[in-house]
Amino acid sequence: MEGFWTAHVIWFLAGSAFLLAEMALPGFVLLFFALGAYAASLAAYALGLGPGGQFVVFIAASLAGVALLRRMFLRVFRGRTLAQAEGETDQGLDDPGAGKAAVATRAMGPERPGEIKFRGSFWRAASVEDIGEGEDVIIIGPAKDDPGAYLVRPAGGGAKHRGGS
Repeated sequence: MEGFWTAHVIWFLAGSAFLLAEMALPGFVLLFFALGAYAASLAAYALGLGPGGQFVVFIAASLAGVALLRRMFLRVFRGRTLAQAEGETDQGLDDPGAGKAAVATRAMGPERPGEIKFRGSFWRAASVEDIGEGEDVIIIGPAKDDPGAYLVRPAGGGAKHRGGS
């Protein structure tokens, strides 16, 4: 049993651990580390690469996976909304937050990103208008330059938020 803990077995087990972690913390990032670990395992087994070469294969395969496949996987696994299936994607209906109210927790403007509190979490936000901290906002949809941020507008009248959200 002394030959069991070879490099390719360790990389394979690391890849499996990354897959399990991805299931617990879905975000489609750890999945690519799993693919990188499996590629390093294959390289260690088939090519007999040393530790440095294995690590380079791991990093290269992981980064390539993120760069080339993440958006496609997100589209496939998130699915389409009914509005998208009916061709209504230009109205922001494809974003679950579109039309919902939130609160600005950090001031923002056309050239200055901010932050909102929405559904109990804090999110990056952008606006074409100046919005002060504490103001109520309406989510328009995802920001064009930052897919991880919301595009928002003032909720009208620039009212300050009162109460906990």
